Amino acid sequence: MSKIESLEMEITELSRLRTVWVYLPDNYDPDGEALPVIYMHDGQNLFYDRLATYGMSWRVDKTLDELFAQTGKSCIVVGVESNDKVRLSEYSPWKIHPLAFKAKRTVAKSRINRGGDGKKYGEWFAKTLKPYVDAHYNTDKDRMATAVAGSSMGAFVSCYLALNYQRVYETMGLFSTFTQFNEPALYKYEKNTSQALAQHALVYVGGKEWGNDRSDKRMIEHSRRLYNRIVKRGVSCELVVSSEQPHNETAWQIYFRKFAEDFLNRYHDYKQSQQ
Repeated sequence: MSKIESLEMEITELSRLRTVWVYLPDNYDPDGEALPVIYMHDGQNLFYDRLATYGMSWRVDKTLDELFAQTGKSCIVVGVESNDKVRLSEYSPWKIHPLAFKAKRTVAKSRINRGGDGKKYGEWFAKTLKPYVDAHYNTDKDRMATAVAGSSMGAFVSCYLALNYQRVYETMGLFSTFTQFNEPALYKYEKNTSQALAQHALVYVGGKEWGNDRSDKRMIEHSRRLYNRIVKRGVSCELVVSSEQPHNETAWQIYFRKFAEDFLNRYHDYKQSQQ
């Protein structure tokens, strides 16, 4: 049977403790075949409804259990807990844009939760977390075996990580990406960061993210813009727009299966080509 382990790690760059969950599929063997890994944010929302911020999880373990039973393909998933008090700061290397959607409400909530810690969080995520996982679990360390994914602000930081650490992450999963937090800064960074290696991406957005026609159209437009910019870089990218889906884990769990299956199919094709 698959299992989920948990451990405590310190984000040393920020002196903050986090719970990290590690999903190990049914065929995981410490001495057997090395497996690919998907790294994700908001780890408390990935596996357990009782721990999820809004009472519903991505149910990543159940999706991957079903995928393995049907295809024989599997992977490890590593999910890092977030903390609402500093989540926005950790998930963006840049401060919130003054004209950002919901910016006034966000700024009023906390003086420290306005972005700017994402570079330090990203450095820990790529340079400490991944080496730790590789050292303690039987992982395939190849970049083709490594993906990063998240939703909303978790997708925002996933995009940054994938572009900044191209030698680490081949694939990015960007679900309902909240580029509005600071779109100008993200795209300035994207423009100034060369595409050194081939990558794949999934950009997903729901048609009823916020339940408001104006805001929903804006979210779709921002996601289309993100998709176009990623494609222009030469990244192989797919845009998925689901007309009825809201901004929550119930929607993301549906399309996580597609993301995981596509990632694993590419990975196995790559492994076969190396034989």
